[in-house]
Amino acid sequence: MKQLRGVIFDLDGTLVSSDLDFAAIKREINCPPEADVLTFLETLPVEQQHEAMAIVHRHELQDAQHCEWISGARAFVDSCLEHNIPMAIVTRNSCQSSKLKIERNAIPIEVVITRETSKPKPDPTALLDIARDFALPTHEVLMVGDYRYDLEAGRNANMKSCLVNYRMLPDYSHLADYAFPNFQALHEAMFGNQ
Repeated sequence: MKQLRGVIFDLDGTLVSSDLDFAAIKREINCPPEADVLTFLETLPVEQQHEAMAIVHRHELQDAQHCEWISGARAFVDSCLEHNIPMAIVTRNSCQSSKLKIERNAIPIEVVITRETSKPKPDPTALLDIARDFALPTHEVLMVGDYRYDLEAGRNANMKSCLVNYRMLPDYSHLADYAFPNFQALHEAMFGNQ
Protein backbone atom coordinates (compact mmCIF):
# COMPACT_ATOMS: atom_id res chain seq x y z
CA MET A 1 0.00 0.00 0.00
CA LYS A 2 3.06 2.24 0.16
CA GLN A 3 2.56 3.26 -3.48
CA LEU A 4 -0.74 4.97 -2.61
CA ARG A 5 -0.39 8.75 -2.42
CA GLY A 6 -4.03 9.95 -2.28
CA VAL A 7 -7.21 8.75 -0.57
CA ILE A 8 -10.87 9.20 -1.45
CA PHE A 9 -13.43 8.23 1.18
CA ASP A 10 -17.09 7.43 1.11
CA LEU A 11 -18.90 9.21 3.98
CA ASP A 12 -21.80 7.17 5.44
CA GLY A 13 -20.72 3.88 6.98
CA THR A 14 -17.10 4.66 6.15
CA LEU A 15 -16.03 7.80 8.01
CA VAL A 16 -19.22 8.34 10.02
CA SER A 17 -22.02 6.17 11.32
CA SER A 18 -25.32 6.08 9.49
CA ASP A 19 -28.73 4.75 10.43
CA LEU A 20 -30.41 5.44 7.09
CA ASP A 21 -33.23 2.94 6.66
CA PHE A 22 -33.19 2.35 2.92
CA ALA A 23 -36.10 -0.10 3.11
CA ALA A 24 -38.26 2.59 4.75
CA ILE A 25 -37.14 5.20 2.21
CA LYS A 26 -37.97 2.85 -0.66
CA ARG A 27 -41.42 2.13 0.77
CA GLU A 28 -42.17 5.86 1.13
CA ILE A 29 -41.20 6.67 -2.45
CA ASN A 30 -42.62 3.42 -3.93
CA CYS A 31 -39.20 2.27 -5.09
CA PRO A 32 -38.89 -1.48 -5.76
CA PRO A 33 -36.87 -3.17 -2.98
CA GLU A 34 -34.15 -4.37 -5.35
CA ALA A 35 -33.73 -1.00 -7.13
CA ASP A 36 -31.14 1.68 -6.43
CA VAL A 37 -32.90 4.77 -4.98
CA LEU A 38 -31.06 7.39 -7.06
CA THR A 39 -31.47 5.42 -10.28
CA PHE A 40 -35.17 4.93 -9.53
CA LEU A 41 -35.65 8.67 -8.92
CA GLU A 42 -34.34 9.41 -12.41
CA THR A 43 -37.17 7.34 -13.92
CA LEU A 44 -39.93 9.39 -12.26
CA PRO A 45 -41.76 12.33 -13.85
CA VAL A 46 -40.24 15.64 -12.71
CA GLU A 47 -42.93 16.52 -10.16
CA GLN A 48 -42.85 13.08 -8.55
CA GLN A 49 -39.06 13.19 -8.64
CA HIS A 50 -39.08 16.39 -6.54
CA GLU A 51 -41.54 14.91 -4.04
CA ALA A 52 -39.55 11.69 -3.69
CA MET A 53 -36.25 13.56 -3.40
CA ALA A 54 -37.74 15.65 -0.58
CA ILE A 55 -38.50 12.40 1.29
CA VAL A 56 -34.95 11.12 0.75
CA HIS A 57 -33.57 14.48 1.84
CA ARG A 58 -35.66 14.43 5.04
CA HIS A 59 -34.27 11.01 5.97
CA GLU A 60 -30.71 12.14 5.26
CA LEU A 61 -31.03 15.27 7.39
CA GLN A 62 -32.46 13.25 10.29
CA ASP A 63 -29.55 10.82 9.98
CA ALA A 64 -27.05 13.69 9.98
CA GLN A 65 -28.21 14.78 13.46
CA HIS A 66 -26.86 11.64 15.12
CA CYS A 67 -23.79 10.54 13.17
CA GLU A 68 -20.41 10.06 14.82
CA TRP A 69 -16.91 9.14 13.68
CA ILE A 70 -16.53 5.43 12.98
CA SER A 71 -13.97 3.89 15.32
CA GLY A 72 -10.43 4.41 14.05
CA ALA A 73 -11.44 6.67 11.14
CA ARG A 74 -10.26 9.88 12.82
CA ALA A 75 -6.82 8.44 13.60
CA PHE A 76 -6.48 7.27 9.98
CA VAL A 77 -7.45 10.70 8.62
CA ASP A 78 -5.02 12.35 11.06
CA SER A 79 -2.21 10.06 9.83
CA CYS A 80 -3.02 10.98 6.23
CA LEU A 81 -2.73 14.65 7.22
CA GLU A 82 0.62 14.00 8.96
CA HIS A 83 1.94 12.27 5.82
CA ASN A 84 0.63 15.04 3.51
CA ILE A 85 -1.64 12.58 1.71
CA PRO A 86 -4.39 14.52 -0.10
CA MET A 87 -7.91 13.40 0.77
CA ALA A 88 -11.43 13.85 -0.57
CA ILE A 89 -14.94 12.62 0.17
CA VAL A 90 -17.26 11.32 -2.56
CA THR A 91 -20.77 10.59 -1.32
CA ARG A 92 -24.15 9.83 -2.84
CA ASN A 93 -25.68 12.02 -0.12
CA SER A 94 -26.95 15.55 -0.58
CA CYS A 95 -24.69 18.54 -0.10
CA GLN A 96 -26.69 19.78 2.90
CA SER A 97 -26.70 16.50 4.84
CA SER A 98 -23.02 15.88 4.02
CA LYS A 99 -22.07 19.33 5.24
CA LEU A 100 -23.95 18.72 8.51
CA LYS A 101 -22.16 15.41 9.05
CA ILE A 102 -18.76 16.89 8.28
CA GLU A 103 -19.31 19.93 10.53
CA ARG A 104 -20.82 17.85 13.35
CA ASN A 105 -17.69 15.69 13.45
CA ALA A 106 -15.12 18.35 12.46
CA ILE A 107 -13.85 16.18 9.61
CA PRO A 108 -10.74 17.95 8.27
CA ILE A 109 -11.32 17.10 4.59
CA GLU A 110 -12.06 20.07 2.35
CA VAL A 111 -12.79 18.36 -0.98
CA VAL A 112 -16.35 17.00 -0.85
CA ILE A 113 -18.28 15.76 -3.89
CA THR A 114 -22.01 15.07 -3.46
CA ARG A 115 -24.76 13.85 -5.79
CA GLU A 116 -25.50 17.46 -6.74
CA THR A 117 -21.95 18.14 -7.91
CA SER A 118 -21.16 14.94 -9.87
CA LYS A 119 -22.70 11.74 -11.15
CA PRO A 120 -23.20 9.35 -8.22
CA LYS A 121 -20.99 6.32 -7.63
CA PRO A 122 -20.43 3.82 -9.19
CA ASP A 123 -19.86 6.36 -11.97
CA PRO A 124 -16.12 7.18 -11.83
CA THR A 125 -16.35 10.83 -12.90
CA ALA A 126 -15.87 12.34 -9.42
CA LEU A 127 -12.95 10.03 -8.65
CA LEU A 128 -11.22 10.82 -11.94
CA ASP A 129 -11.70 14.57 -11.39
CA ILE A 130 -10.19 14.29 -7.90
CA ALA A 131 -7.16 12.31 -9.12
CA ARG A 132 -6.57 15.01 -11.73
CA ASP A 133 -6.87 17.73 -9.07
CA PHE A 134 -4.46 15.78 -6.83
CA ALA A 135 -2.10 15.59 -9.86
CA LEU A 136 -1.82 11.85 -9.25
CA PRO A 137 -2.23 8.90 -11.61
CA THR A 138 -5.34 6.92 -10.72
CA HIS A 139 -3.37 3.83 -9.67
CA GLU A 140 -1.81 5.89 -6.84
CA VAL A 141 -5.21 6.84 -5.37
CA LEU A 142 -7.16 4.60 -2.97
CA MET A 143 -10.98 4.57 -2.87
CA VAL A 144 -12.12 3.61 0.66
CA GLY A 145 -15.73 2.63 1.29
CA ASP A 146 -18.13 0.20 2.89
CA TYR A 147 -20.44 -0.66 0.00
CA ARG A 148 -20.35 -2.08 -3.50
CA TYR A 149 -20.84 1.31 -5.21
CA ASP A 150 -17.61 2.56 -3.62
CA LEU A 151 -15.67 -0.47 -4.83
CA GLU A 152 -17.24 -0.36 -8.31
CA ALA A 153 -16.44 3.35 -8.60
CA GLY A 154 -12.83 2.63 -7.69
CA ARG A 155 -12.60 -0.12 -10.30
CA ASN A 156 -14.31 2.06 -12.91
CA ALA A 157 -11.71 4.79 -12.24
CA ASN A 158 -8.77 2.33 -12.39
CA MET A 159 -8.05 2.98 -8.71
CA LYS A 160 -7.32 0.52 -5.93
CA SER A 161 -10.46 0.02 -3.86
CA CYS A 162 -10.59 -0.75 -0.17
CA LEU A 163 -13.50 -2.28 1.70
CA VAL A 164 -13.58 -1.25 5.36
CA ASN A 165 -15.89 -1.62 8.39
CA TYR A 166 -17.52 -5.02 8.12
CA ARG A 167 -18.38 -7.81 10.55
CA MET A 168 -18.62 -10.48 7.85
CA LEU A 169 -17.25 -10.18 4.33
CA PRO A 170 -20.17 -9.17 2.09
CA ASP A 171 -20.91 -10.90 -1.22
CA TYR A 172 -19.36 -7.98 -3.13
CA SER A 173 -15.99 -8.18 -1.32
CA HIS A 174 -14.41 -9.65 -4.48
CA LEU A 175 -14.63 -6.13 -5.96
CA ALA A 176 -12.10 -4.85 -3.38
CA ASP A 177 -8.34 -4.84 -3.86
CA TYR A 178 -8.00 -4.62 -0.08
CA ALA A 179 -10.43 -5.55 2.70
CA PHE A 180 -10.10 -4.58 6.36
CA PRO A 181 -12.73 -5.20 9.05
CA ASN A 182 -11.91 -1.83 10.65
CA PHE A 183 -9.82 1.30 10.29
CA GLN A 184 -7.27 0.06 12.80
CA ALA A 185 -6.31 -2.77 10.42
CA LEU A 186 -6.24 -0.38 7.44
CA HIS A 187 -4.10 2.06 9.44
CA GLU A 188 -1.56 -0.64 10.27
CA ALA A 189 -1.38 -1.80 6.64
CA MET A 190 -0.84 1.72 5.33
CA PHE A 191 1.23 3.33 8.07
CA GLY A 192 2.51 0.50 10.26
CA ASN A 193 2.21 0.64 14.07
CA GLN A 194 2.33 4.38 14.72
